[in-house]
Amino acid sequence: MSNTLFLGLDGGATKILAQICEFDLESSLITPIGKQIEFSYSDSKNFDPTFKPTELLKQQKESKNNIFNFSKKEIKQSSSIVDTIVKIILSSVKNTKITQIGLCFPGIKTTNLDGISIMVNGPRNIDMLNELNQKIKSKLGNKLSIKMIYDDSECCVIGEKKSSVGKLMNCKNAIYIGGGTGIADGLILNNKIINLKNHSEIKRSWELIMHNGETIETCLSLGGMLSKWEKMKKDSPLNILSLFENAMLDDNIANDILDKAANAFTFLIKDRTDFFYSKNTKPEKIVIGQRLGLLLSNKNNPLLKLISKNYNGQIPIEISTDRRTAAIGAAYKAYENIK
Repeated sequence: MSNTLFLGLDGGATKILAQICEFDLESSLITPIGKQIEFSYSDSKNFDPTFKPTELLKQQKESKNNIFNFSKKEIKQSSSIVDTIVKIILSSVKNTKITQIGLCFPGIKTTNLDGISIMVNGPRNIDMLNELNQKIKSKLGNKLSIKMIYDDSECCVIGEKKSSVGKLMNCKNAIYIGGGTGIADGLILNNKIINLKNHSEIKRSWELIMHNGETIETCLSLGGMLSKWEKMKKDSPLNILSLFENAMLDDNIANDILDKAANAFTFLIKDRTDFFYSKNTKPEKIVIGQRLGLLLSNKNNPLLKLISKNYNGQIPIEISTDRRTAAIGAAYKAYENIK
């Protein structure tokens, strides 16, 4: 093992997860050290529980023109995220030899990977990296800084492929599906992680349109399923578990939402396997991870049963219940930047 410790940060829609890691020069794998910690943005004094993101079409137009109009509410909400990230960094670096920080975050990044220009489920912040580093410097001097903001989907795959605890560690060809507020898409081809942004023939889950006119992400992500559930069953508790519980009680609305999710899974796998076949190979396994993986680890989960019923492919499915994978992947990216 090297003496250098890396801090991986995984920014989600509601909280930030931090994991300290160490790189093994012999195996070329990164290993998590100790337990992860998580801080919620809602703990910040600037957090606004009533905040609503800017309409997506407006975000896209502003990003295309590179002219942004941020409301005071959006700026304040973004500051709650920045404050929480700095707080978890300060908590993590106590009595440790952390020398590098890797941060991954959802949303469309700015050209220089120093901010978020489009964010479906939260506030944008095109100056996020600068704000973070200024606050880090005020507390720690020049000891630490964040170099860039990494893609959270890519970090999920890296965390499964390049870590000693990953499900894709010895896999040369594979499909990864991470489910949370959105979908983390991942492909490994010939032992290399595919950058989906550089492959125009591969559409990401939010770009893939199903026969019913909805995207894969809208149907299969926990955020998409919950959004539908909240709209249709306004009197129900607002959490994903209530959706699954009602489906098990044969609630028609809940079952319809899960049917669409299972169909989306089959649609996505068909699309991905077609890509592998076009490269004269096939995937060895499918890994389902993040919060979706945690939920599907319960053999009685109604969505898992529907997926098993609908999907009769020959590619084995494995469930990853390790929620640290994106943070571990971010730590690995930080290591790559100093090689």
